[in-house]
Amino acid sequence: MSKTERRLLMRQRYNRSVDLLLHLRAFCEVVDQRSFTRAAAELGVPQPVVSRRVAALEKHLGGRLLVRDPRGVTPTDRGRAVLPHARDLGVRAEHLVTLGRAVGTGLTLAVPAGASARALVPVRDAARDAGLEVDLVVADPDERAAAAGRAAGGLALVPCAPDEADLVGPLGAATRAEASGRLHLDTLRAGRGRTGRARRVHLGPEDDRPWVRDVVRRAVARSGLSPAQLVVGSPTLTAVTDVLAHDDLWVATPLEAAAHDLAWRPVADLEVRRAYRLAVGRGGAAAAGPAVRRRLLDALGPALGLDVAEPR
Repeated sequence: MSKTERRLLMRQRYNRSVDLLLHLRAFCEVVDQRSFTRAAAELGVPQPVVSRRVAALEKHLGGRLLVRDPRGVTPTDRGRAVLPHARDLGVRAEHLVTLGRAVGTGLTLAVPAGASARALVPVRDAARDAGLEVDLVVADPDERAAAAGRAAGGLALVPCAPDEADLVGPLGAATRAEASGRLHLDTLRAGRGRTGRARRVHLGPEDDRPWVRDVVRRAVARSGLSPAQLVVGSPTLTAVTDVLAHDDLWVATPLEAAAHDLAWRPVADLEVRRAYRLAVGRGGAAAAGPAVRRRLLDALGPALGLDVAEPR
């Protein structure tokens, strides 16, 4: 294959990828608005453009994604299966654009994915009140740690042991059913007459740290559960759907449980906490002094459902 042919092939693949993101965004907006017309207005494009994008996505995925009914436009079974993944790709694409534009233009603050955009508005306001323009970037724990070490990285919330924390809060059991008191892990043992797979304990990437993971693993063993019943590094989407579908348990904060309409209870004999320190990279050291750090932490705490730790 010649260089010209390779360039053409790469350009075609890039265009298809960009088109796919546009098609996914159009599909998600139609589902949210239950109308092609309202979706077009929200996206700022003509209604036929939205229709063409959805039609192209349906062709690409091999079947109908949307149908019209008395309530408006609703997703088909295929559409409902695709929707959460379409939303996830859209969010990741937006984060990519935000990160790319932010580098070299000012400070960035890398935060976990657990906070809603609305909850993070006071964080940006707090930075602005301190005379800083901060771009908020959602990233996984390892990416945040790397960002804090770069000159352009600025600030990042990095997982740490609770005794080193700037922000800290309890972890417990997010479950599908309301109940009072502490949850006992031994209730997840396979009981007589129960069919299907054993119930599982899900631990997400934010808490895949020795000070949480090892404590949870020991508690699972003490409760008589099998090692296979602990799923470490489980994405939020997987954990929540398995809680709802299989009555599993997700180790989460109260705020995370509430965000997904799940109940939350402390777990007996399992005292674990999520903790972060506000790491300041070389690019943020001059701007983020103690007073600025305190303002940011006071805003970040409620956004993540955590408490500001006492000064060490």
